[in-house]
Amino acid sequence: MARTQPVEPIDDVAPEWDASLPGTDRPSDWGSLVADLSRGRDAPELRVHDRTHLEIAVDYRLPEPTATARTRKAAYVWEAYFFAPDSLRLSTRAYQKSDLYTDLQSYVRFEVPDVPFHELVGAPLDRLREALEAGDERAAMRELRLFACEVRAAGVEARHRVAELLRGGDHARSRALAMTARLVADGSRLTARLREALAIADGLPDPLATAARWVDEDVSRILETLLASLVLALRKADAPETLLASVEQAAVAEARYRIERGYPGEAQRRMPTRKVEELEFRRHVLKRFTSSVLWLSPEVKPASTWVLQLFYALAAGVAMAFAVVAALFYGTDPRAGNLIGWALAVVLAYAAKDRLKAMLQTLFNDVVARHFPDRRWRIWDRERGVVLGEQDEQAGFVAWSEVPPKVIERRLLTRVHPLEAAARPETVLFHSKEVRIDAEQVTRADPRFRALTEIFRLDVRSWLAHTDDPKRDFVFADPTTGEICRASAPRVYNIAIVYRLRRADAPDTPWHRARAVVSRKGIRRIDHIC
Repeated sequence: MARTQPVEPIDDVAPEWDASLPGTDRPSDWGSLVADLSRGRDAPELRVHDRTHLEIAVDYRLPEPTATARTRKAAYVWEAYFFAPDSLRLSTRAYQKSDLYTDLQSYVRFEVPDVPFHELVGAPLDRLREALEAGDERAAMRELRLFACEVRAAGVEARHRVAELLRGGDHARSRALAMTARLVADGSRLTARLREALAIADGLPDPLATAARWVDEDVSRILETLLASLVLALRKADAPETLLASVEQAAVAEARYRIERGYPGEAQRRMPTRKVEELEFRRHVLKRFTSSVLWLSPEVKPASTWVLQLFYALAAGVAMAFAVVAALFYGTDPRAGNLIGWALAVVLAYAAKDRLKAMLQTLFNDVVARHFPDRRWRIWDRERGVVLGEQDEQAGFVAWSEVPPKVIERRLLTRVHPLEAAARPETVLFHSKEVRIDAEQVTRADPRFRALTEIFRLDVRSWLAHTDDPKRDFVFADPTTGEICRASAPRVYNIAIVYRLRRADAPDTPWHRARAVVSRKGIRRIDHIC
């Protein structure tokens, strides 16, 4: 007998954005459908991706064209310092630089063009229709996927805006209700015009015909999720029943439309677990297909290999020079003196030369690691055949004495007394990137793109290998009742993160501070300090 997955009735489920307190981030079920297509960030965004991954999203904005500038270049510097408790046992002996780069992955994509939800039926849909009518397969495939991404991003913004207004006063609540009513009307108009345009693809060969069906299904699922999540928020806010009914009917209409079209992945209140897995897999396939129009292909290679080899050659030359000087000083003819003394001198000179070479190589390794990038990235848009820019990346351990004073100042904001430094010793890791983007090349790829977004994901599983059990029992005496009691306390570790994104010509950009609270089971939450 197939095991069923219970699905909670809609009245008993709280909206996801009310699930966490202000200033904290937690994984979102909404994200499993819409992916990270947020746009317009004022600062880097730090959040929990899943149980073992921290995620940081940064936007590299392109400069606006001017009459005087010959070329448009954007240069940014990303800097982050991770203050990990010594109890995590991170050190250069147990955690190499290569391990850090294995745990830290970067993904680069275009930022979704900024189109409000109610404007999607205008120019974006017109471009999609024109591409299908022209029969250009590459252009049409691109417009189909980009349109779905624009619907996602606009839906995310509309949803967050309504949620913010519902948490406000009476005036804000009235605006939220009016915005919701408009979203329902705009969604109905959007689906009608989109399906009219996609009908053009019915007579076209694959892959355009299938791509059109996938985009139709994907947009339908996005709208269903947007409307259903609004129902949850509106019910919690005691919205008028007439508005609730209209939003609910619009969400149900999208689900029924997909059944009529024969699209897979019908959801029901009670489903076998296998069916839930298939539904999530289908959502993921559609999301990956449409968002692929944004993703770029960074090519990574070592950045300082030639510098290191040059230093190694210098070390070998210095060591050989020492051996030559030693030989000339003692003599090169074993018959000129004591044979045993001459042999001993040769052996000692060779040993000293070998150790000198090794010591110099170690010294030069440290110099290169500190002052030269480890890796160089070339940001490549393979779909359009354009190189958009490059990045220099550097990471590793750093001593407290080498951390910039303003970073230390941010780190110590939450410490009450200097003695805490001895009670809570920390190991410091840093990660930095210098990013150079050619805005002209981005415009050549597609003038609608105004920024690149980079997603950093840090896997902390190896960081948690030496943590204690997630809960510890302790006993204490209650001074009020005079009883001996027992309590269970969660064992958590705080990883302080100080970070910023600045333009290369703005060295005084302020730092941001966050705290990742982790346990043996994974990441519990992120607290934004300032």
